[in-house]
Amino acid sequence: MADVMAEMTGSQMAILKMEIAELRKRLTEVTDEEVKKMIRREIMNKETHYNILADRMRLQN
Repeated sequence: MADVMAEMTGSQMAILKMEIAELRKRLTEVTDEEVKKMIRREIMNKETHYNILADRMRLQN
């Protein structure tokens, strides 16, 4: 069961990494400061979620 959870967590982490990369790219293309602020906040939330998943994986091993 732990292996299934690790696979799911790993998959979620990979998706989050891709989403963060896309947001960072979008951040360089946007000029409106309010939109940049929203993108930065979203990046921060996704990075926090990623770190929680990484910690969870470390605790399982």
